[in-house]
Amino acid sequence: MPDGVRGGYPAPIDLNSSDFSEWIASQECTDSLARALEMANSKILEYTKKKWDLEKALKERGAKKEHHEEEQVAQEGESPESPKKGVGQNIRSIIQQIEQGTIDGIQLSFKNITLGEAKALAEAMVANAEKSTIKTLELYGNEFGDEGVMAFSEVIANENSAVEKLDLGGCDMTDLGAFALAEALKKNKTVRTLNISSHTGITSQGIGAIAKALGTNSCITKLDVSSCVLDRDGVSLLAQGLKTNTALKDIDLRFNEQMGNGAAEMACALKQNRSLEVFDLSYNDINDDIVNEIALALQENKETALRTIALRGNNITDAGAERLVQALNESNNQTITDIDLTTCNVASCSDKRVRV
Repeated sequence: MPDGVRGGYPAPIDLNSSDFSEWIASQECTDSLARALEMANSKILEYTKKKWDLEKALKERGAKKEHHEEEQVAQEGESPESPKKGVGQNIRSIIQQIEQGTIDGIQLSFKNITLGEAKALAEAMVANAEKSTIKTLELYGNEFGDEGVMAFSEVIANENSAVEKLDLGGCDMTDLGAFALAEALKKNKTVRTLNISSHTGITSQGIGAIAKALGTNSCITKLDVSSCVLDRDGVSLLAQGLKTNTALKDIDLRFNEQMGNGAAEMACALKQNRSLEVFDLSYNDINDDIVNEIALALQENKETALRTIALRGNNITDAGAERLVQALNESNNQTITDIDLTTCNVASCSDKRVRV
Protein backbone atom coordinates (compact mmCIF):
# COMPACT_ATOMS: atom_id res chain seq x y z
CA MET A 1 0.00 0.00 0.00
CA PRO A 2 1.38 3.44 -0.92
CA ASP A 3 2.72 5.59 1.87
CA GLY A 4 0.19 8.02 3.31
CA VAL A 5 -2.85 6.00 2.21
CA ARG A 6 -4.93 3.61 4.32
CA GLY A 7 -7.93 2.04 2.67
CA GLY A 8 -8.13 4.89 0.21
CA TYR A 9 -8.04 7.61 2.86
CA PRO A 10 -5.10 9.91 3.67
CA ALA A 11 -3.13 8.59 6.66
CA PRO A 12 -2.61 10.77 9.75
CA ILE A 13 0.49 12.96 9.57
CA ASP A 14 2.76 13.13 12.60
CA LEU A 15 3.83 16.75 12.97
CA ASN A 16 5.07 18.80 15.90
CA SER A 17 3.47 22.20 16.54
CA SER A 18 5.95 24.19 14.46
CA ASP A 19 5.77 21.78 11.52
CA PHE A 20 1.99 21.81 11.69
CA SER A 21 1.78 25.58 11.29
CA GLU A 22 3.95 25.33 8.20
CA TRP A 23 2.05 22.36 6.80
CA ILE A 24 -1.41 23.88 7.33
CA ALA A 25 -0.40 26.77 5.04
CA SER A 26 1.07 24.51 2.36
CA GLN A 27 -0.35 23.35 -0.97
CA GLU A 28 0.02 19.77 0.27
CA CYS A 29 -2.48 20.51 3.02
CA THR A 30 -4.91 22.08 0.54
CA ASP A 31 -4.61 19.11 -1.80
CA SER A 32 -5.06 16.60 1.05
CA LEU A 33 -8.19 18.34 2.31
CA ALA A 34 -9.59 18.51 -1.24
CA ARG A 35 -9.02 14.77 -1.73
CA ALA A 36 -10.61 13.97 1.63
CA LEU A 37 -13.64 16.13 0.80
CA GLU A 38 -13.98 14.53 -2.62
CA MET A 39 -13.92 11.03 -1.09
CA ALA A 40 -16.43 12.05 1.59
CA ASN A 41 -18.80 13.48 -1.02
CA SER A 42 -18.38 10.34 -3.12
CA LYS A 43 -19.41 8.20 -0.14
CA ILE A 44 -22.40 10.43 0.55
CA LEU A 45 -23.46 10.08 -3.07
CA GLU A 46 -23.00 6.31 -2.91
CA TYR A 47 -25.11 5.95 0.25
CA THR A 48 -27.77 8.32 -1.05
CA LYS A 49 -28.10 6.19 -4.18
CA LYS A 50 -28.40 3.07 -2.03
CA LYS A 51 -31.11 4.77 0.04
CA TRP A 52 -32.92 5.75 -3.16
CA ASP A 53 -32.67 2.20 -4.56
CA LEU A 54 -34.03 0.80 -1.29
CA GLU A 55 -36.93 3.26 -1.31
CA LYS A 56 -37.63 2.34 -4.93
CA ALA A 57 -37.64 -1.39 -4.09
CA LEU A 58 -39.98 -0.84 -1.16
CA LYS A 59 -42.21 1.31 -3.34
CA GLU A 60 -42.39 -1.40 -6.02
CA ARG A 61 -43.18 -4.01 -3.39
CA GLY A 62 -45.90 -1.78 -2.00
CA ALA A 63 -47.28 -1.16 -5.49
CA LYS A 64 -47.57 -4.90 -6.12
CA LYS A 65 -49.46 -5.33 -2.85
CA GLU A 66 -51.66 -2.35 -3.64
CA HIS A 67 -52.37 -3.71 -7.13
CA HIS A 68 -53.47 -7.02 -5.64
CA GLU A 69 -55.77 -5.21 -3.23
CA GLU A 70 -57.19 -3.11 -6.07
CA GLU A 71 -57.99 -6.25 -8.07
CA GLN A 72 -59.88 -7.59 -5.08
CA VAL A 73 -61.74 -4.29 -4.67
CA ALA A 74 -62.56 -4.21 -8.39
CA GLN A 75 -63.92 -7.72 -8.23
CA GLU A 76 -66.22 -6.55 -5.45
CA GLY A 77 -67.46 -3.72 -7.67
CA GLU A 78 -65.81 -0.84 -5.76
CA SER A 79 -63.79 1.99 -7.30
CA PRO A 80 -60.04 1.50 -6.72
CA GLU A 81 -57.76 4.33 -5.62
CA SER A 82 -55.11 5.77 -7.96
CA PRO A 83 -51.97 3.62 -7.94
CA LYS A 84 -49.81 6.78 -8.01
CA LYS A 85 -50.48 8.26 -4.59
CA GLY A 86 -48.98 11.70 -3.97
CA VAL A 87 -48.69 12.42 -7.69
CA GLY A 88 -50.86 15.15 -9.19
CA GLN A 89 -53.19 14.61 -12.12
CA ASN A 90 -50.94 16.57 -14.52
CA ILE A 91 -47.91 14.44 -13.66
CA ARG A 92 -49.97 11.23 -13.92
CA SER A 93 -51.07 12.30 -17.38
CA ILE A 94 -47.45 12.92 -18.44
CA ILE A 95 -46.37 9.55 -17.04
CA GLN A 96 -49.11 7.88 -19.06
CA GLN A 97 -47.83 9.58 -22.22
CA ILE A 98 -44.29 8.46 -21.36
CA GLU A 99 -45.48 4.89 -21.01
CA GLN A 100 -47.26 5.13 -24.35
CA GLY A 101 -44.28 6.79 -26.05
CA THR A 102 -46.45 9.70 -27.27
CA ILE A 103 -44.59 12.68 -25.77
CA ASP A 104 -41.45 14.36 -27.13
CA GLY A 105 -41.00 17.16 -24.61
CA ILE A 106 -41.71 17.94 -20.94
CA GLN A 107 -42.14 21.60 -19.98
CA LEU A 108 -42.72 21.87 -16.25
CA SER A 109 -40.83 25.00 -15.18
CA PHE A 110 -42.20 26.65 -12.01
CA LYS A 111 -44.86 23.98 -11.48
CA ASN A 112 -44.04 23.24 -7.81
CA ILE A 113 -43.17 19.63 -8.57
CA THR A 114 -42.60 17.66 -5.39
CA LEU A 115 -39.72 15.26 -4.86
CA GLY A 116 -42.13 12.35 -5.13
CA GLU A 117 -43.43 13.61 -8.47
CA ALA A 118 -39.88 14.22 -9.73
CA LYS A 119 -38.90 10.66 -8.86
CA ALA A 120 -42.08 9.24 -10.43
CA LEU A 121 -41.38 11.11 -13.67
CA ALA A 122 -37.75 10.04 -13.76
CA GLU A 123 -38.57 6.42 -12.99
CA ALA A 124 -41.13 6.36 -15.80
CA MET A 125 -38.58 7.82 -18.23
CA VAL A 126 -35.94 5.24 -17.27
CA ALA A 127 -38.40 2.34 -17.42
CA ASN A 128 -39.57 3.38 -20.90
CA ALA A 129 -36.25 4.67 -22.24
CA GLU A 130 -36.14 2.30 -25.22
CA LYS A 131 -39.25 3.83 -26.77
CA SER A 132 -38.74 7.36 -25.47
CA THR A 133 -38.67 10.32 -27.87
CA ILE A 134 -38.40 12.97 -25.16
CA LYS A 135 -35.84 15.53 -26.30
CA THR A 136 -36.71 18.45 -24.00
CA LEU A 137 -36.81 18.27 -20.21
CA GLU A 138 -37.50 21.70 -18.70
CA LEU A 139 -37.73 21.68 -14.90
CA TYR A 140 -36.53 25.16 -13.90
CA GLY A 141 -37.71 26.51 -10.56
CA ASN A 142 -38.94 23.23 -9.03
CA GLU A 143 -37.17 22.84 -5.69
CA PHE A 144 -37.02 19.05 -5.51
CA GLY A 145 -33.38 19.18 -4.37
CA ASP A 146 -30.48 16.79 -4.82
CA GLU A 147 -32.55 13.60 -4.81
CA GLY A 148 -34.65 14.94 -7.66
CA VAL A 149 -31.51 15.94 -9.57
CA MET A 150 -30.09 12.46 -8.94
CA ALA A 151 -33.28 10.92 -10.33
CA PHE A 152 -33.07 12.91 -13.57
CA SER A 153 -29.34 12.22 -13.77
CA GLU A 154 -30.27 8.54 -13.99
CA VAL A 155 -32.48 9.45 -16.95
CA ILE A 156 -29.66 10.98 -19.01
CA ALA A 157 -27.19 8.31 -17.90
CA ASN A 158 -29.38 5.68 -19.57
CA GLU A 159 -27.89 4.60 -22.91
CA ASN A 160 -31.30 4.98 -24.59
CA SER A 161 -31.90 8.54 -23.41
CA ALA A 162 -32.99 10.95 -26.16
CA VAL A 163 -32.88 14.12 -24.02
CA GLU A 164 -31.13 16.98 -25.82
CA LYS A 165 -32.15 19.90 -23.61
CA LEU A 166 -31.93 19.54 -19.81
CA ASP A 167 -32.98 22.47 -17.63
CA LEU A 168 -32.30 21.93 -13.92
CA GLY A 169 -31.96 25.59 -13.02
CA GLY A 170 -33.26 26.76 -9.65
CA CYS A 171 -33.91 23.23 -8.39
CA ASP A 172 -32.17 23.62 -5.00
CA MET A 173 -29.14 21.60 -6.10
CA THR A 174 -26.00 21.35 -3.94
CA ASP A 175 -22.69 19.58 -4.49
CA LEU A 176 -24.32 16.17 -4.03
CA GLY A 177 -26.63 16.72 -6.98
CA ALA A 178 -23.78 18.23 -9.00
CA PHE A 179 -21.65 15.11 -8.43
CA ALA A 180 -24.48 12.86 -9.62
CA LEU A 181 -25.08 15.04 -12.66
CA ALA A 182 -21.36 15.07 -13.51
CA GLU A 183 -21.21 11.27 -13.44
CA ALA A 184 -24.24 11.10 -15.73
CA LEU A 185 -22.69 13.58 -18.17
CA LYS A 186 -19.67 11.31 -18.54
CA LYS A 187 -21.99 8.63 -19.94
CA ASN A 188 -24.49 10.77 -21.84
CA LYS A 189 -24.21 11.25 -25.61
CA THR A 190 -27.34 13.30 -26.33
CA VAL A 191 -27.62 16.41 -24.12
CA ARG A 192 -26.76 19.54 -26.11
CA THR A 193 -28.10 22.27 -23.81
CA LEU A 194 -27.58 22.20 -20.03
CA ASN A 195 -28.94 24.76 -17.56
CA ILE A 196 -27.79 24.57 -13.93
CA SER A 197 -28.23 28.27 -13.17
CA SER A 198 -29.56 29.88 -9.97
CA HIS A 199 -27.97 27.52 -7.45
CA THR A 200 -26.28 29.05 -4.43
CA GLY A 201 -25.58 25.69 -2.81
CA ILE A 202 -23.05 24.43 -5.36
CA THR A 203 -19.47 25.08 -4.24
CA SER A 204 -16.25 24.86 -6.22
CA GLN A 205 -16.23 21.10 -5.49
CA GLY A 206 -19.50 20.54 -7.33
CA ILE A 207 -18.56 22.90 -10.15
CA GLY A 208 -15.20 21.15 -10.36
CA ALA A 209 -16.91 17.78 -10.90
CA ILE A 210 -19.05 19.20 -13.71
CA ALA A 211 -16.04 20.99 -15.21
CA LYS A 212 -14.11 17.72 -15.22
CA ALA A 213 -16.97 16.01 -17.03
CA LEU A 214 -17.09 18.84 -19.57
CA GLY A 215 -13.38 18.42 -20.20
CA THR A 216 -14.11 15.22 -22.09
CA ASN A 217 -17.77 15.77 -23.05
CA SER A 218 -18.22 16.09 -26.80
CA CYS A 219 -21.95 16.75 -26.85
CA ILE A 220 -22.90 19.81 -24.79
CA THR A 221 -22.85 22.97 -26.89
CA LYS A 222 -24.61 25.38 -24.51
CA LEU A 223 -24.01 25.72 -20.75
CA ASP A 224 -25.79 28.11 -18.39
CA VAL A 225 -24.21 28.56 -14.94
CA SER A 226 -25.46 32.10 -14.31
CA SER A 227 -26.43 33.24 -10.81
CA CYS A 228 -24.55 30.40 -9.11
CA VAL A 229 -22.34 32.40 -6.71
CA LEU A 230 -19.25 31.02 -8.44
CA ASP A 231 -16.05 31.95 -6.62
CA ARG A 232 -12.55 32.15 -8.04
CA ASP A 233 -11.86 28.43 -7.50
CA GLY A 234 -15.06 27.37 -9.23
CA VAL A 235 -14.46 29.60 -12.25
CA SER A 236 -10.82 28.46 -12.44
CA LEU A 237 -11.96 24.84 -12.66
CA LEU A 238 -14.45 25.72 -15.40
CA ALA A 239 -11.65 27.51 -17.23
CA GLN A 240 -9.54 24.34 -17.11
CA GLY A 241 -12.40 22.37 -18.64
CA LEU A 242 -12.85 25.02 -21.31
CA LYS A 243 -9.24 24.64 -22.42
CA THR A 244 -9.77 21.03 -23.46
CA ASN A 245 -13.45 21.08 -24.42
CA THR A 246 -14.02 21.07 -28.18
CA ALA A 247 -17.82 21.08 -28.32
CA LEU A 248 -19.05 23.97 -26.16
CA LYS A 249 -20.22 26.94 -28.24
CA ASP A 250 -22.10 29.06 -25.71
CA ILE A 251 -21.34 29.65 -22.01
CA ASP A 252 -23.38 31.94 -19.73
CA LEU A 253 -21.58 33.15 -16.58
CA ARG A 254 -23.71 36.19 -15.77
CA PHE A 255 -24.31 37.37 -12.20
CA ASN A 256 -21.42 35.57 -10.53
CA GLU A 257 -19.88 38.64 -8.88
CA GLN A 258 -17.77 36.60 -6.47
CA MET A 259 -15.58 35.12 -9.21
CA GLY A 260 -12.92 37.83 -8.73
CA ASN A 261 -9.71 37.07 -10.58
CA GLY A 262 -11.22 33.82 -11.77
CA ALA A 263 -12.57 35.90 -14.64
CA ALA A 264 -8.98 36.47 -15.77
CA GLU A 265 -8.36 32.72 -15.83
CA MET A 266 -11.53 32.24 -17.85
CA ALA A 267 -10.29 34.89 -20.28
CA CYS A 268 -6.94 33.10 -20.53
CA ALA A 269 -8.77 29.90 -21.48
CA LEU A 270 -9.92 31.73 -24.62
CA LYS A 271 -6.32 31.64 -25.82
CA GLN A 272 -6.64 27.87 -26.33
CA ASN A 273 -10.33 27.28 -26.99
CA ARG A 274 -11.33 26.82 -30.64
CA SER A 275 -15.06 26.10 -30.37
CA LEU A 276 -16.67 28.79 -28.18
CA GLU A 277 -18.83 31.27 -30.12
CA VAL A 278 -20.77 33.09 -27.37
CA PHE A 279 -19.04 34.16 -24.14
CA ASP A 280 -21.15 35.99 -21.52
CA LEU A 281 -19.46 37.53 -18.47
CA SER A 282 -22.08 40.23 -17.85
CA TYR A 283 -22.65 41.69 -14.37
CA ASN A 284 -19.55 40.26 -12.74
CA ASP A 285 -17.75 43.37 -11.49
CA ILE A 286 -15.17 43.04 -14.28
CA ASN A 287 -12.72 45.91 -14.83
CA ASP A 288 -10.28 47.00 -17.53
CA ASP A 289 -7.60 44.59 -16.28
CA ILE A 290 -9.83 41.61 -17.11
CA VAL A 291 -10.71 43.20 -20.43
CA ASN A 292 -6.99 43.35 -21.21
CA GLU A 293 -6.76 39.58 -20.66
CA ILE A 294 -9.64 39.07 -23.11
CA ALA A 295 -7.90 41.34 -25.60
CA LEU A 296 -4.67 39.33 -25.28
CA ALA A 297 -6.62 36.13 -25.93
CA LEU A 298 -8.09 37.62 -29.09
CA GLN A 299 -4.63 38.61 -30.27
CA GLU A 300 -3.02 35.26 -29.53
CA ASN A 301 -5.77 32.90 -30.66
CA LYS A 302 -5.87 33.16 -34.45
CA GLU A 303 -8.31 30.23 -34.65
CA THR A 304 -10.95 31.57 -32.26
CA ALA A 305 -14.58 30.92 -33.20
CA LEU A 306 -15.93 33.72 -30.98
CA ARG A 307 -18.76 35.73 -32.50
CA THR A 308 -20.25 37.42 -29.42
CA ILE A 309 -18.69 38.64 -26.18
CA ALA A 310 -21.17 40.02 -23.63
CA LEU A 311 -19.75 42.20 -20.86
CA ARG A 312 -22.81 44.22 -19.87
CA GLY A 313 -23.05 45.89 -16.49
CA ASN A 314 -19.33 45.76 -15.62
CA ASN A 315 -16.82 48.37 -14.46
CA ILE A 316 -15.30 48.83 -17.91
CA THR A 317 -14.22 52.28 -19.10
CA ASP A 318 -13.47 53.89 -22.46
CA ALA A 319 -9.89 52.64 -22.13
CA GLY A 320 -11.07 49.04 -21.86
CA ALA A 321 -13.32 49.42 -24.89
CA GLU A 322 -10.50 50.85 -27.01
CA ARG A 323 -8.19 48.03 -25.86
CA LEU A 324 -10.66 45.54 -27.32
CA VAL A 325 -10.80 47.51 -30.57
CA GLN A 326 -7.01 47.46 -30.71
CA ALA A 327 -6.98 43.68 -30.27
CA LEU A 328 -9.59 43.19 -33.00
CA ASN A 329 -7.63 45.32 -35.43
CA GLU A 330 -4.18 43.91 -34.65
CA SER A 331 -5.39 40.32 -34.95
CA ASN A 332 -7.41 41.13 -38.07
CA ASN A 333 -10.29 39.27 -36.43
CA GLN A 334 -13.05 38.31 -38.87
CA THR A 335 -15.35 36.29 -36.60
CA ILE A 336 -16.46 38.68 -33.85
CA THR A 337 -19.52 40.70 -34.81
CA ASP A 338 -20.68 41.94 -31.41
CA ILE A 339 -19.01 42.98 -28.15
CA ASP A 340 -21.70 44.19 -25.77
CA LEU A 341 -20.53 46.87 -23.31
CA THR A 342 -23.93 48.43 -22.63
CA THR A 343 -24.56 49.65 -19.06
CA CYS A 344 -20.80 49.88 -18.48
CA ASN A 345 -18.82 53.08 -17.89
CA VAL A 346 -18.13 53.58 -21.59
CA ALA A 347 -19.22 56.81 -23.25
CA SER A 348 -18.31 55.96 -26.84
CA CYS A 349 -16.29 53.60 -29.00
CA SER A 350 -14.68 53.93 -32.42
CA ASP A 351 -15.66 50.45 -33.65
CA LYS A 352 -19.26 49.55 -34.57
CA ARG A 353 -18.71 45.99 -33.40
CA VAL A 354 -18.48 47.31 -29.84
CA ARG A 355 -21.89 48.34 -28.47
CA VAL A 356 -21.97 50.93 -25.68
